[in-house]
Amino acid sequence: MFTALGLMLTGMLLGRLLREQTWLPCLPRYISPVIMLMLFCLGVAVGGNTMLMDHLLLMGSKALLLTVGGVTGSLVCVALIRPFFHMHTSAGSASQKKSDGDETRHHREEV
Repeated sequence: MFTALGLMLTGMLLGRLLREQTWLPCLPRYISPVIMLMLFCLGVAVGGNTMLMDHLLLMGSKALLLTVGGVTGSLVCVALIRPFFHMHTSAGSASQKKSDGDETRHHREEV
């Protein structure tokens, strides 16, 4: 974990220092293929691990349970918190329409 964070921070620092280099703008073209290659290598490593493959159904079901629990918990929290926030409709509220009319009237008086 610390290695990944350290590499990311080092890359950010290096990118900031090399910001004026001419070859840097062509770098994003290689990001997607490199990520795909890394995911392929991860898949090969997972597929080659016999213990992991033997317990894939158990771990997959636990991962699914965690995902469903996380999404459900988030939706419950949104439902509980939503009444505390004022939601604006796309048509606008009556006070907003009144203030828009006032702006138009003031603009006409200035002209």
